[in-house]
Amino acid sequence: MFQRSSLMLSLFALLLFCRPAAAQQSKDDSLRLMRDYMTQQAALRYPALRMAMVQVESAGSMHYTSRAYGKDFLKGTAQPKSAVLAAFNLPVYTSGSQEISVFAAYHSQQTALTNTINQAPQSIIGNGSYTLQNLSLALNYKRTDTLFHKPVLWGGTLLTRFSLQSSFTRATGLIYGVIPLKTTRTTRIYAGLLISIDPTSLSPVIPTFSYWHKFAGSPWEISLDLPTRILLRRPAFKKGLLSFGTELVENMLLRKVEEPPFRGGIAFSDLDLKSGFTLEYPVFRKVLIGCSGGLLSTLQYRALDPGKSINDYTVGIKRNPGPYLNISLSLLR
Repeated sequence: MFQRSSLMLSLFALLLFCRPAAAQQSKDDSLRLMRDYMTQQAALRYPALRMAMVQVESAGSMHYTSRAYGKDFLKGTAQPKSAVLAAFNLPVYTSGSQEISVFAAYHSQQTALTNTINQAPQSIIGNGSYTLQNLSLALNYKRTDTLFHKPVLWGGTLLTRFSLQSSFTRATGLIYGVIPLKTTRTTRIYAGLLISIDPTSLSPVIPTFSYWHKFAGSPWEISLDLPTRILLRRPAFKKGLLSFGTELVENMLLRKVEEPPFRGGIAFSDLDLKSGFTLEYPVFRKVLIGCSGGLLSTLQYRALDPGKSINDYTVGIKRNPGPYLNISLSLLR
């Protein structure tokens, strides 16, 4: 899984926290401890700053209905039994204000269908367990320049997804830019633009906006990253961070299928809204553990030809909201 929402968050994270002072080597223990603390706090707020991450997620049973080519298709109960994500992100070349990094991710999603009613006689899909397994590889270029005497972060990403269950591959691209509007000790405001080179994107051009504020005399802070998330946070157990809020998550998995009504390479596009809590804590100098849970609401789930518009889909699926639980382990740079 390589989520567009994750990339949006990473743009703000890179400009907010990747400063020369954070990369300097400490000359004594006090400076090293301060640097480690700042690195941990930045990574707690922006997962894109982590070198590696493994997540295991499970969701409760949900009633669903679907339509294929405008006609009633399947309905019944779906239980996303498990989803596993393992991601790795590492800079491979740095020169002055520019950097090239590589990203690799493995994403597996298993769903069990029960109480299935098939309303399409030509289809043989019924009760059972269905698995999607993908590998994603990406090359990212970013550069920091100045515009009107202010730093500007811009760059691009080339992403290739592979189905591990069939010979199906797809490449997409992103171009992005971020500029600071206000930066103080307690408030940071950034604006940006994301251009998606992908026919299945909800919109080819997406404005982005980031607002962070630490309330005076209070442990609470607010983090708003449009269009992906809004969170209220506070420290927990000294070094940890507890968050409450809502996050928009987009997943896309590929597979070649030859079972009616599917023919050929199919992209399964899932847009979810997760509302709940996240608690993360550093257990070692470079290791974070996390737990999150709450209510998962599916805004849009479609199966389509990846070369066509998201609105030109083969199957549209509606699912009722249900609970979810996510456990994660992260490695910092």
